[in-house]
Amino acid sequence: MNGLGRRGTDVEPRLDHLQTKALFLALVDEALPAPQEQAVRSHLDGCEECRQGWDQYARTVERVRTVEREKAPPALASLIAGRVRRQRRFGLRGLHLAHAHHRFPVEVLIPLLLAAAVAAFLLMSS
Repeated sequence: MNGLGRRGTDVEPRLDHLQTKALFLALVDEALPAPQEQAVRSHLDGCEECRQGWDQYARTVERVRTVEREKAPPALASLIAGRVRRQRRFGLRGLHLAHAHHRFPVEVLIPLLLAAAVAAFLLMSS
């Protein structure tokens, strides 16, 4: 992953810094087509800034990959699975409606917002 030795002549098209950095994920996953990988590696060979960024990115990915995976607690896993099932069945609108009973009535919300605005005004004016 870190071998950035010279690989011959420049490959067209030449990549700029942003294009190169945008391809770091695909490069670390070895998912770039050969010409695109060659273009990224050519840029890294000639650009110290991007090469340092690549080295740091690759080290970070390697560290993350070595972290032991934890299983979610059963209650959390069940809650997430339930929400996914509801979203698949009712879509986003149904998910919103499923939680409608947790909303404040407008008659309560407006006075609370008005009181907060008045309190903020009084604090700022003193």
